[in-house]
Amino acid sequence: MNWWKKFPWRRVLAVVLACAALVFAATFVRGEAMFVGVDASSPDAVVLSEPDLFDGEPLGKLVANQEVETLGQSKGEYVKIRVVINGKKIEGWVKRLALRKEPLQSQPRVTEASGAKQSAQAGKGLNDKIEKEMREGSPEMNAALKRVDDFEASRNRLMGGDAKNPDPAKQNEHYKTFGKDGQLRN
Repeated sequence: MNWWKKFPWRRVLAVVLACAALVFAATFVRGEAMFVGVDASSPDAVVLSEPDLFDGEPLGKLVANQEVETLGQSKGEYVKIRVVINGKKIEGWVKRLALRKEPLQSQPRVTEASGAKQSAQAGKGLNDKIEKEMREGSPEMNAALKRVDDFEASRNRLMGGDAKNPDPAKQNEHYKTFGKDGQLRN
C-alpha cells in the first residue's frame, strides 16, 4: 500500500490535463472563421465531399486568404467547412493544414524609399523576357530550363492536366485512380 502514497499523482494529473488542453486547442470550434493558408494550385486547396482523398469527390477549389467557416467536425487530418465558391455555398472537407486562424500577410520586400530609388533595377521575377535572355546567354541554362519544362509537361500530362494550367482536382482524381488500381484502397 506504500506505492499508492508514493505514486506521483500530481505529475500524472498534470500530464493528463496538458494532453486534454492540447486536444481541445487542436480541435476547431463550430462556426469559427478561418482562412485558407495555401495557394489555389495546391492539392490541399480542394474541398472534398468525404474526409478521404480516395473516396471524396472534389466540390470546389479554395484560394489563398479565402474565409471559411469550420463546422466543428474533424476526422483524421480533415476538418468540415462551409464556404462560398463561385456564389454557391458548399459544405465539405479540407485538410486541416490548409487553414489558418489569421490571413496570410504580404509584406513588401523593400521600403518605399529604397523601392523608389531602385525601381529601375527591380525585376518582377522570372518572366518570359528574363527566361529568354537566360536561355540565349548560356547553352547550359537553355538545356537546364528545357529539362525543367519537359519534366513539368510530362508530369502534368501523366496527372491528367495541362502543362500551363495544372488542375489540383485532376491530380486528386489521378491519386484516387492510382490507389484503387494498385489495390491500396477498397
